[in-house]
Amino acid sequence: MKKTILITGANRGIGFALTKLCLSKDLYVEACCRNPDNSHELNNLSNNNPNINITKMDVTSSKSILKASENFKNEIDILVCNAGVNNGKGDIFSDEHNENAIMEVMMVNVGGPFLTIQNLYKNLKKKSTSKIIIISSLMGTQTHLSKNAPIYRASKAAANNLMRTISNHFLNENIIVSSYHPGWVRTDMGGVNADISTEESATGLVNHFLNYNNLILENFLIMMESHFHYRSFFKS
Repeated sequence: MKKTILITGANRGIGFALTKLCLSKDLYVEACCRNPDNSHELNNLSNNNPNINITKMDVTSSKSILKASENFKNEIDILVCNAGVNNGKGDIFSDEHNENAIMEVMMVNVGGPFLTIQNLYKNLKKKSTSKIIIISSLMGTQTHLSKNAPIYRASKAAANNLMRTISNHFLNENIIVSSYHPGWVRTDMGGVNADISTEESATGLVNHFLNYNNLILENFLIMMESHFHYRSFFKS
């Protein structure tokens, strides 16, 4: 039976590239986003393709997540918390960093993975190893220093800590929890001067999602935090 992967933020950027690549690898994709009716490229993927199910889901709302789960077709092998925003790229005194912007970034980038995992745990496949992936950023580590995007950086640092905390909760279950830096990617957030395309990023990510199974969890998490900035890891 083919594996099922659920991807949040599947309508654009890295999420859309992940969706396309997973379909090409004959995975079943639960593609989730806030406004699927406006996601024309994503809807085009679903034309005559039985391996994708597009569902409306707001990762900042437990009610929305639970309603979305009623539409899922299979148990989930790999849960990818990819949805994220960065609406403040300036420094601490930038007008971008107002109360509403701060709350949105923290709620989507930290609250989103938390609520998604909390509410979709029941949908994870329990009879074999399942995986929870949080798409993070090098900007969430202490090794990448800058004065810009302080709230986005804080949100990704919090997401990394969230990953570690949740992984401890699942130590005695068949669930691997990890964070990934996808590379500096040419997206709306990454900009046109970024190093790699969404396709290159997705290739590196998916290869790793599918191929790690028997790692000692604690060592894996330490490895990812200290080495996931190696750009070559994400290039095909």
